[in-house]
Amino acid sequence: MCAALSPHHVHTDRALVRRQQVLDAAADCFRRRGFHGASMAEIAKAAGMSPGHIYNLFENKDDVIAAIVERDRDEIVRRIEETLDGDDVTGAMLGCIEESFQEPNREAEAALNLEVLAEASRNAKLAEVVVDSETVIRNKAMVLIRMALGPAADALPPDEIEARATVVGAVFNGLMVLSVSQPQLNQAAVTRVMQRIMRLLIEP
Repeated sequence: MCAALSPHHVHTDRALVRRQQVLDAAADCFRRRGFHGASMAEIAKAAGMSPGHIYNLFENKDDVIAAIVERDRDEIVRRIEETLDGDDVTGAMLGCIEESFQEPNREAEAALNLEVLAEASRNAKLAEVVVDSETVIRNKAMVLIRMALGPAADALPPDEIEARATVVGAVFNGLMVLSVSQPQLNQAAVTRVMQRIMRLLIEP
């Protein structure tokens, strides 16, 4: 028989659900109106709660933006860890390129990510969050590349592994930008070329 949840756990779970509500609503508002165009009142309305309630969960709009960046980072890390747990790391990484074109919210996510980068270029606090998040992702990608390379990775200097992880990140970030700048591109052809590039980075 399952034990009843304590009031603390119920309160914590409810707060987490509400935080996610705010982040989902804020992400949608930011995509449509930009960071500076979307007000906390508008975000509150989209989330179905009062502005005061949002301020109980987040200090200000910068705090909301930072939380969105960290949530995206955690999702990318989760996907990398799933790949690490699989039997065919190389195959999974190559498959990720094709899957990236099939993401249902690809264009919306790309638009939001571009908003984040633009804001980070003029907001030192957000820039720090973005750099920290990218560092976490790159470190995880380095583990992935080492596993894909196998024993051959030991013959490479550490900065080579880091550089390869950086370029892998650039490949996926570039695909994200293309969904906005070239929505009609030949996805099959681009996938083939990107997979050839990826093989150079992750195969011995």
